Amino acid sequence: MRIELTHDLEKEKGTACAEKIFKQLSDEYKDEFSDLEQETKGNIINFSFKIRGMHVKGNITVNDDNVVIDSKLPFAARMFQGMIETKIKENADKMISECK
Repeated sequence: MRIELTHDLEKEKGTACAEKIFKQLSDEYKDEFSDLEQETKGNIINFSFKIRGMHVKGNITVNDDNVVIDSKLPFAARMFQGMIETKIKENADKMISECK
């Protein structure tokens, strides 16, 4: 799964903002989302979490004008890919607008 979002933040501010994307989702969907781990190295955030018991991992890369979220979904989660992408996009757009 690959999601690309545009932003107009400075790269450091964009990275700090991107760190909040999955944290917000884990707070909002406590019953389905667990074991969130994130590690930031420069403008790349490596993440992993479980959603409905399925392990998801990937990375977020913050570039000068966009944010790219790359992740591999477990086979069982692929039928929910559209819903997952929509929730991530909605939350990421919200985080970006709140960081301005």
